[in-house]
Amino acid sequence: MLRSSLIVGLSVSLAIAAAGCGGGGRRANVSPGPMPEGGTFTGIWHSPQYGEMHFSQTGTQVVGCYTKDERRGRVQGTVQGNLMRFEWSERRELVSGRPVTTRGHGYFQYRVGDDGDSYATGEWGHDADETGGGEWNAVRDRRRTRRPDPDTCGAATTGDEQPQGDSFESSGGGDSFDSSSSDSGGGDDLGGL
Repeated sequence: MLRSSLIVGLSVSLAIAAAGCGGGGRRANVSPGPMPEGGTFTGIWHSPQYGEMHFSQTGTQVVGCYTKDERRGRVQGTVQGNLMRFEWSERRELVSGRPVTTRGHGYFQYRVGDDGDSYATGEWGHDADETGGGEWNAVRDRRRTRRPDPDTCGAATTGDEQPQGDSFESSGGGDSFDSSSSDSGGGDDLGGL
């Protein structure tokens, strides 16, 4: 009887320990700060890594999509302060008729730069990981002449719209993205963006 109780106790202890250790993936070591006054993730954003992104925030929930070259992706996240933690899924069709879907997690921290633009800076990871995949940065389109379309990413637009005033290149001052670190997410060489 004692041996049976000992085995059951040990089994329960191991199960509890295993549940506490696994399944969560690598989480980013970031903490939410206060959201700047009037701040929201809603808008059309431009990312050197992932192209045009359309986000819509309702309360603490954000849904959106992104598109660049052969990529089409979806984002769904939760906002706490200026921090959005999200899940993403992406469909790429490098070979016609043979799409590949990948998934992961990530985060964005919202901030307003010295130039008055809204920036989302963060990382992405594969599967359950929030980190390890590469940088994911964006600047919100300040023109706001189009509404974000988180369902189609503006696929019905002419595609002639170009961001004006939002630059990823540094002109000696203000805010810009420096992607001198490697971007294992897209392999895009954006010339020091």
